This record gives sequence, C-alpha cells and structure tokens, in this order.
Amino acid sequence: MARIVYALTSQGRGHSSRVTAMAEALEARGHELLFCAGGGAGQLLAESGRTVVSVPVLRHKMHNNRIRLWTSLASMGLVTARTHKVIPALVERFRAFDPQLLITDFESYSVRAARRMGLPLMCFNHQQVLTHTRYEVPPRYLADAALARLVVNMAAPNNAEHVLVSSFFYPPLRDPARSSLVAPILRRAIREIEPQTGEHVLVYHNDPTGLHGLLEAMAALPEQRFIAYNFEPPANAAAMPNIQFVAAEVEGFLRDLAAAKAVVCTAGFTLISEALYLGKPLLVMPNEGIFEQTLNALYLERDGLGEAIYHRVPEAADLRAFLGRLDRYTGRRPTQLRCGNDDAVACIEAVLERLGAR
Repeated sequence: MARIVYALTSQGRGHSSRVTAMAEALEARGHELLFCAGGGAGQLLAESGRTVVSVPVLRHKMHNNRIRLWTSLASMGLVTARTHKVIPALVERFRAFDPQLLITDFESYSVRAARRMGLPLMCFNHQQVLTHTRYEVPPRYLADAALARLVVNMAAPNNAEHVLVSSFFYPPLRDPARSSLVAPILRRAIREIEPQTGEHVLVYHNDPTGLHGLLEAMAALPEQRFIAYNFEPPANAAAMPNIQFVAAEVEGFLRDLAAAKAVVCTAGFTLISEALYLGKPLLVMPNEGIFEQTLNALYLERDGLGEAIYHRVPEAADLRAFLGRLDRYTGRRPTQLRCGNDDAVACIEAVLERLGAR
C-alpha cells in the first residue's frame, strides 16, 4: 500500500469534510496518510488522531457577501512572503515520510514542496470544475467564467498527474484522459444519519462579516424558527427570538441539518451536496466574486434542485416565497443519492498504479 501526503486549504468547512471522508476510505484500503493543513481543518484532523503538518492559512477576505479581491490577494501575498521558510521544513518532513504521491485540495505550500523534491502530485477538489469541464452559463456571466478559469489555472499546479473533480452536476470533461469527474464525497456521518423534517430552517453563511439584511429578513418572519450557524449574535439579538444563534460545531450542525425543513446558505459545494443527499430544500446566495459558487447556484436551479438569490442576500419576501414552495424540493431523489467516495479511491489508486509502473 502507498504512503500519501494529503494537503488541504482551510478556507471553508467543505474541504475538511471532503478530506475526512477520503481519509476514512483510503485508510480502510491500507494506505498510510500524512496530512498537511492549517487552521480549523488541521485542528479537526488532529483531533481525530491523524498526523498533521501545520501550514499557514491563506484566506479570502469577505464583506457583505462579496469577496474583497484586492484585499484578499494582498493579504495572501503578504502571508506567503512572510512564511517562505515553511517550504524547506515541509520538504524535510515529507522526505522523512517518503511518500509516493501528494494529493492537494487547493493547498499551495505542499505543492511548492513537492516540486522541490520531485514528488508526483494530483489535484482533488471541486474548484477545477471551472477549468476541466465544458459548461454553459448565461451571457452575463461569460466574463466572470473566463476570469475564474484564469485564476484557478494560475492557482492550481500545471504538472498534476491527474485532476479529480467532485461535483453534484456533471458537465462533460474537456480532457477525460487527464481528469475525472465523480459524485460528491460524503462523510460517513452524512451517509448514515436518517433525515427527518423538523420545524426549523438551518441558515449558514461561510463569512458573514459586514453582512446586511439577512438577520433582519429572518426576524421579519416571527412564525418561523431559524437556527443560524457561523453568525455572531448582534446587540439586538433579544429582539429576534425566532433566531437561535449557534457556534460552529460538527455534530450539532449535522443534527440540525438532518432535521431541518429547509436550508438557506451560501452556495458552497459541500453543504449543497450534503443537503441534497438528505433531501433538503435549498435556497442559496452565492458569494459575489466567487464564480464557483455562482456556477453551483446556476446548476442547482437548472436541474430543479433548489433556488438561488444572486447579487444580494434574501429579503423577507424571498424567504416567505421559498418556504411556500418547499413541496417542490422536499424528499430524497435517487439521482442525488450518489456518493463518489469509492470512485475517487479507484481513481487515486489508478494514479498510484500508473506511477509504480514507470
């Protein structure tokens, strides 16, 4: 069996959920894993008893549901410049582990270390659906799509042995010989929990910094209970008795997701995939400036799986109208019960076999 370095970004909860699921699958096949991550993702993996090499976290800066592009680039550039000594340390740690392969989920330090030591690598993420598939978008988004492809191509390594993309929608691949598309990667807890339909709506925003209007919209529906994750309770939280503010916590989030009557969230891939698997109606609000989320929302609507609000946050009228249409989306659909874990493991092992044959 192989020794694999598995590296992931700490931007958002989805990457850590995907890697946790894949860790279980790969370890069950006898592969030995060394993880490379920082922030909450690294902490989550370490708490599960896995060996983690910590790296600096490069984060997007958000304000009012929009990425602050130049501020984000400047911040990431500054952190990268200040932490250049991380690479030699990573090379030393990787060489001691003696891996056959690096799998990177959009983590940049590990890629630079792998280049320095000649370690083969493969990419495994959702973002490269933007660069490795042929999808159609409305004309107003053509420029955004082109810019997003450029940014992802610049950020992703160009020497990958293979690109593995996980997605809940399936546009044709540009180059099937060098890339693969699999169904969503689902952690065991999602696959095993039995969904129910409760009375609350789960609300999640990946970074509510400076967010205006969403809490007020929920408060304007006093008859509806909302459970809000990742929100700091405002000074006037007492005037919003129908909103329960909950700190991010994996097991509690899973329970509330499984029992929700509906989900209102940003358009990140992992939460959409998990909610669809559990048969939850979805209303999403893509982060402006992150075209991957816009594309997720477009396909969610195109395939009749949920609804989306673009370029703003939902207002009270939007929430009320969506909640009045839940019957359109409630229930588990056979097409959404696909799980890509086994296909992803098979793809990784095919890459390892190809490398061993050289």
